[in-house]
Amino acid sequence: MTEAGSATIESLSGDRPSRRPLEIFAAIFVVAGLIYSSHLGANALGASEAYSAWAAAKPGVGAIVRTPVLHDPGKQVFYYVVLHYYTQIFGLSEISLRSMSVIFSLVTLALVFALGCEMFDKSTALAAAAMWAFNPLAVVFAHTARMYPMLIAIALAHLLTLLRVRSRPGIIGGIGCGILGAAMAYTHLAGLLILGAEAAILLRDLSRGRRDTIAWLAIALAIVLFLPYLPVAIGQSQQMIYGHWLDYLGPPYNYPLAAKLAAGLVAAGVTCWLVLGRTVERDGNEPIRVLAAWIGLPALAFIVGSVILHPMFNPRYLSPGIAASPLLIAAVIGAWSAKWRNLLAAGFVVACLIMLPFARSKPPPWRDLAGQVAGGGASEPVFFESGFVSNASTANVPNGGFPFGYYSVPFDYYFRGANPRIAIPGFDAAAARMTIEERVSSAGGGWLVSWKDSNAVKSELPDPKRFTVVEKFRGDHLTFYRITPSGRGVPVARPAK
Repeated sequence: MTEAGSATIESLSGDRPSRRPLEIFAAIFVVAGLIYSSHLGANALGASEAYSAWAAAKPGVGAIVRTPVLHDPGKQVFYYVVLHYYTQIFGLSEISLRSMSVIFSLVTLALVFALGCEMFDKSTALAAAAMWAFNPLAVVFAHTARMYPMLIAIALAHLLTLLRVRSRPGIIGGIGCGILGAAMAYTHLAGLLILGAEAAILLRDLSRGRRDTIAWLAIALAIVLFLPYLPVAIGQSQQMIYGHWLDYLGPPYNYPLAAKLAAGLVAAGVTCWLVLGRTVERDGNEPIRVLAAWIGLPALAFIVGSVILHPMFNPRYLSPGIAASPLLIAAVIGAWSAKWRNLLAAGFVVACLIMLPFARSKPPPWRDLAGQVAGGGASEPVFFESGFVSNASTANVPNGGFPFGYYSVPFDYYFRGANPRIAIPGFDAAAARMTIEERVSSAGGGWLVSWKDSNAVKSELPDPKRFTVVEKFRGDHLTFYRITPSGRGVPVARPAK
């Protein structure tokens, strides 16, 4: 791998044969495939990954489509449908679920190189591909059974086809571009912001006398194909806003009106400069400006929306732009100095390879939690809080999110025992406490899987004078409790605070 990094520097000089970048990219691709494919089954699935498995296991496309509508709002259906057919062939194990992400991650790597060749040259393409291939973010995406690797691959493929129909118009290419654009939006709603950024790019072309008729038709086709799902998407967005779900939208910031106006004006100014600003590139296609708009405008929309409306910014939603950023970096530095671009690419590869062993996140605890419950009585209930996963300020907001309990899905992936699973209202601590006390008293013990912090969950834990509560695990937005009636012969531990 170090040799590949060194070869990157040598191969990007102008004296080398044109095949050399392709050969080095092939070596990078193979090494990346080995890294992406390693340890796929080592860690338990995270909660969101378990939802991917749960949706993919549905009996048909109709049931899959209803899953995000009824039970998991905010998610789009295309990834679940593709994963459904993939797992029918390869099964629902951790390795098979994550292996589809490996495939899309390798497709993304090839697309980064292809985009670099389309927009710049093979040397820039190779530098960008090298910087992305071993980026810890790329490895994390490849090891995660979620929609983001698919979103990145579809978005980059859509951009590539859009650029090609922009410079070499063709009906077949335009139709393919439109289908990819719709698939992007069906994979994640952030795809709509990317379509908006591409429309801004075409508006700049129009302002300079370039019509781009086929490219405009491709954008229009993508929107038309997404229209049947738009009412569902709007309904989900409203539900998420009122639910204040932690992973999507939170309560609005109390910024002064002047700050909100300033943020809006800055966003408008940057957008106007990207669309109407004077040309600074020699290439008439303005590839650097195109990339800056494609990467920057969706990010700007999330940032400004967070200031004016609700907090909505999350790096995952910008994953296509993050994957395209090495192209922009390589192109900007290469325009100044090819030598420094090459050194940066090689140095970044070496740094990433050194960092990778230390970049692994803490494994989810679901295997251990399932093992602890299995070691108890089969009649002991396991309690899960229904409602949206919220922060402390919105935990008591009544809502209909996840009526069966958000954490019941990852728990059931690893636990097959007969213990009753009981959903308690996460937004009604008094009712939750009453249910826990009643069921634990009759069963002689029980377990609580909570997404609340220690202060918020205290009000739903049973009376410490009559019950013993032992905190068995605490992580980010996840706490696991063992609850027994006092005097049942279990080890007495400090009650959770």
